[in-house]
Amino acid sequence: MSVLGIAYNNFKSNIRTYLAFFISMVFSVVVLTNFELLRYGDAINVLQGENQKFTLSVLISVIIILSVFLFFFIWYATNIFFKNRSKEIGILSFMGLDLYTIGKIYFVENMLIGISSCITGILIGIITSRFFQVVIIKLSGFDINVSNGLSIKAIMYASLIFISIFMIMTIKGFVTICRSSVINLINTSKKQDKIPKVGIGLYILAIISTLVLGCGYYLSMDIRSGNITSVMAVIVIIIIGTYGLFKSVMPVVFHMIMKNKKVLFNGNNIIAINNINYRLNKNYKTYSIIAIIITTTISTLGASVAIKHLQQNAQEQRNVYTVSIVSTDRNEVNRKQIEDIIKDTNNIRYSVNPELIALENPDSKNDYDKLNTIMKYSDFYNTLKVNGNEEELKEYGEKLVKGNNVIQLKSPQTIVTLAKKETSVNIDGQVYNITKGEVKVPVLGTGINDSIIVVNDNIYSKLKDKGQPIYFYGAKVSDEENSQKMFDNIEKNLSMQSGYMRNGYKAQNESQWMKFAYVVLVFLFLVFTLVAGSIIYMKIYSDAYEDRDKYKTLLKIGTTEKEINKAVFKEVAIFYTLPMLSATISSYFALRLAGNLLMADLFSIYILSLVICLIIFIIYGAVSVNKFKKVIYEN
Repeated sequence: MSVLGIAYNNFKSNIRTYLAFFISMVFSVVVLTNFELLRYGDAINVLQGENQKFTLSVLISVIIILSVFLFFFIWYATNIFFKNRSKEIGILSFMGLDLYTIGKIYFVENMLIGISSCITGILIGIITSRFFQVVIIKLSGFDINVSNGLSIKAIMYASLIFISIFMIMTIKGFVTICRSSVINLINTSKKQDKIPKVGIGLYILAIISTLVLGCGYYLSMDIRSGNITSVMAVIVIIIIGTYGLFKSVMPVVFHMIMKNKKVLFNGNNIIAINNINYRLNKNYKTYSIIAIIITTTISTLGASVAIKHLQQNAQEQRNVYTVSIVSTDRNEVNRKQIEDIIKDTNNIRYSVNPELIALENPDSKNDYDKLNTIMKYSDFYNTLKVNGNEEELKEYGEKLVKGNNVIQLKSPQTIVTLAKKETSVNIDGQVYNITKGEVKVPVLGTGINDSIIVVNDNIYSKLKDKGQPIYFYGAKVSDEENSQKMFDNIEKNLSMQSGYMRNGYKAQNESQWMKFAYVVLVFLFLVFTLVAGSIIYMKIYSDAYEDRDKYKTLLKIGTTEKEINKAVFKEVAIFYTLPMLSATISSYFALRLAGNLLMADLFSIYILSLVICLIIFIIYGAVSVNKFKKVIYEN
C-alpha cells in the first residue's frame, strides 16, 4: 500500500481519536475566515472618514493577534496529537517501514487533517459570515446593509495563514520522527520525566524570577514615559517572569509543602500534591502559556468594557452641543444674534457662552502644546450646571482651584496617551499645582480640542490682559435630526473670518469605530476563553490517560472511589488555580497599565472581568473533573 493510502486509512480510522483536535482547528479557521471576510467585505468600504480608517486598523490588529494565538494553539495541539499518536506511529516500523517513510505517513495524515479542517472551517465561515457581520455591524451601531458578497482574497488569506502555520508544525513533527528511534517513538506517550532535585540553583532561579516579575509589575505602575517601547518592555518582562514563576518558584513552593508532613499526609493530599508537583516540573511551559492566555483573556474583556466607556464619553463630548462656535473676534460670537438665527428653525434646550484666554506655554516642546488655554472657575461651574453635568461639580469643587491650584481638562479627542502625567503647569512664568488632572468631563465638548486649565477667577482676571481672548458659544437644540437648515442659516448670516463652527450632531458618530473595537474585543474574549479552555481540556485529557494506570493500581490496593475522586478534584482544581492566581495578579497590573494609557480608572472593570472569567473557568473545571474520572474508571 502506498504512503498516501496508509495515511488516508489512518485518517479515516482515527477520526474519533482526534475529534477534539479537529473541531479546535475548524473553529480556528471559522473565526479567521469571518474576520478576513469582514475586512475585505463591502460593509467596511461604506464607512466614512475616521470610522473607516480606525475600523480597518482594529480589524488588521485583531487578525494579527488571532494569527499569533493560532500559531501557539496549533503548536500546542499538534504536540499533544503527536504524543498521543507516537506509539501507533512507532509500531509502523514493525511492518518493515523505515523512519523516513513513517515520517511521510505522519506528514500526509497530519496535512489531511489540516486541509480538511481548513476546507470545513472556510465553508462554515462562508455560511456564517453574513450572520457574523450583521451581528458585529449592528452591535457597533453602524447603519449599514450587509451584502451577500464573497471575497476570494479574504478566503485565500485565511487559508494561507492557517495552512502555513499547520505546515510548519507538521514539518516539525516529520523532522522529529526522522531523527527519533523506534523505541523512543513507542515510549513517548509513557515517558516519565524524573522530578529534578530542588537545589540551590533552583532557589536562586526562583528568587531571580520573583524579582523579574515584581520588577515588571512595578514598572507597569508608571508606564507613561512617552515611549511605546517601554510598554512592550514591561509586557516582555512580565511574560519572562511568569515563565520563571512556573519553572522555579512553584516547584520550590511545592517542595516546601512536601516537606511538611502534616499537610502531605492529610487525607489524600499525597496523591494530588505528588501529581501536581510532577506536572509542574514536566509541564511548566504549558502552565506558563495557560497563565498568559488567561491574563490576556481577562485583560481583553476589561479593555473592551473600558473602550465602551470611552466611546460613550467621546460621543457625549462631540454632541454636548449641537452647534459650537469659536472665534478670537467677539463680534463673531454674538450670543443674541446666533440665538435669533437658531430660533428661526429650532428650539434651544440650553446654551453657554464662556470666555477663555490663550497664553504662550513657556515649557512647550511640541507644536500641539504651544499655547495654554485658560478658563475661569465660575465659567467652568456655570457651564457644567447648564449642560447637564451638574452632578460632576461634587468632585470638582472650588477648593481645587484655591491659590496656585488648578484643574486640567484633557483634550476631548485624546483617547490614549504615553506622555508623562503632569503634576504642575507653568502659566506666564508662574508654576501652578494640578489638583485634578486629565479630567474628561464634557465642558466645551470638541468645540475646543486643546487641554484647558481651570483657574480661580482672581488669577484669571490677572492673566486676562496678557493673552489672546477666545470666545465660545455652544447650544443644544431640540430637533437635531432636522438641524441642517439651522447650520445653513448660521453660515449664511455669520461672517466667520477669525473662527470656526462645529456640527456636534454630525460629529457624534465619528467615534463609532470605538464601539466596533468594543464588540470585536468581546468576541476576542470569547475566542481566547475557548482557546484557554481547549488547551486545558486537551492537557487534562492527556494527563488522565497518563495517570489511569496509577489510579487503577490505587483502586486495586484498597483506595476507595471517594478518595480517588477527591484526589482527582484536588489535582484538577490546582491545575486551574495556579494559572488563574498568576493571571489574576498579572491582569490587575495589565489593566492598571491600560488605565494609565487610557487615562481612566479600570479597577471596577477589572473586578467585573475577573468574576466573569472565574465563573467560566469554574464551569470548565467541573467538566474537566468529570472527564478525568470517566477516563480513569473506563475499562
